[in-house]
Amino acid sequence: MFKTTDDFKKNDTVEVLDSIMGSHKTTKILEWMDDNPNVKYIYVSPLLTEVEEGGRIHTNLKKVSFETPTNDNGSKSDSFLELLKEGNNVACTHSLYLGMTSEHFNLIAKHGYTVIIDEELDVIESFDKYSISDLEWLYDNGIVGISEVDGMVSWIGDRNLINESHKYYTLLCYCDAKALYTAKRSNSMMVTQLPVRLFECARRVIILTYMFKGNILDSFLKLKGIKSVPFTEVEVVSKSKSNIRNLITLIPPNSKLINYSMSSSWYKNKATSTNISDISKYIRNTCVSLKCEAVDVAWCVPKDRVVKTNRSNKSLIAPKGYTKTSGGEHCYLSAMMRATNLYRHKKVMIHCYDRYPHISVTSYLQDFGVAVDNQVFALSELLQWAWRGCIRDDQPMTLAIGSKRMYNLFKEWLEKDDE
Repeated sequence: MFKTTDDFKKNDTVEVLDSIMGSHKTTKILEWMDDNPNVKYIYVSPLLTEVEEGGRIHTNLKKVSFETPTNDNGSKSDSFLELLKEGNNVACTHSLYLGMTSEHFNLIAKHGYTVIIDEELDVIESFDKYSISDLEWLYDNGIVGISEVDGMVSWIGDRNLINESHKYYTLLCYCDAKALYTAKRSNSMMVTQLPVRLFECARRVIILTYMFKGNILDSFLKLKGIKSVPFTEVEVVSKSKSNIRNLITLIPPNSKLINYSMSSSWYKNKATSTNISDISKYIRNTCVSLKCEAVDVAWCVPKDRVVKTNRSNKSLIAPKGYTKTSGGEHCYLSAMMRATNLYRHKKVMIHCYDRYPHISVTSYLQDFGVAVDNQVFALSELLQWAWRGCIRDDQPMTLAIGSKRMYNLFKEWLEKDDE
């Protein structure tokens, strides 16, 4: 009889290679895999370009070969499953890894896979697809219940009339997947969580990241009783803060922006057209003063202040001459961009977004006994974004930060000596 993950010894530890961007974490882990070719691997990257044919995982390895799931004969999830059944090494994206089922988990446990996760996964996210009145109706009518142990939301009402077109079908699916949870302080503050079996089913889990301690993944793993220890089997390239200080020209907020919050809620609820215009001017004036071309520039703000959504009359950030390059590429670069080398030619990075974890996420974690360090989150997000630019290749780069809080966090980090 085929064993399930419950029949195998559950992994209760993740190994973390915590090192600054540009210290060649990915290169070193690929070399380590080549030195251990008899291990079965799943390599997980946020970028399809890293794992598809022609990506680093295929071209930089000599002794280990990887297969990438395709949708040639069905879904990528089905292809992933077939590759696991055959015991292949598999390279996939974060999104595909997060969609695994019990069948995937059982095969990972059976074959004793080592899972390598390049950059942190979004293991817990806010869930706001329903209004407070919708949720109150579900609670008041005994349709859903909440576990006092961990806040998990369960569907306990009649489900006979719930089909794919029903208003609450999505919520029912999350309940059935045991993926929906609510904070203690308010049963309308909901989050979705990944199954902890993603970590428990593997023989080893190795995470490549920077500033892990105090961040969301660290807090989530603590909540689930999974320990984290350093991964010490590779030696990354040392990056000196003094060298970084010599390479970065730091530009602060101007006299107008220094009084603007620039958080997502500020952009959504409080920012006026004048505020938005001031931010556009800050981006443009920075570029003009540096006499740079659009191709040299990347800037970030919340996406909904760049892309006009249906029925939205919000003013948009549009710095004249620096919205697109002559080749039609956008100068806007999402604040959540990770792990890519596609922007390493950018000489000017302009960050105008004060980053915080979603309030539902921090509330849930705090209510169940673990806290996220908001400053660690904000700084790590800023650093990951800034290091998409040419600083990752040890080239001089200008970094302009429009948010006073984010500027101060970065300046303090930059001035602190290496530990």
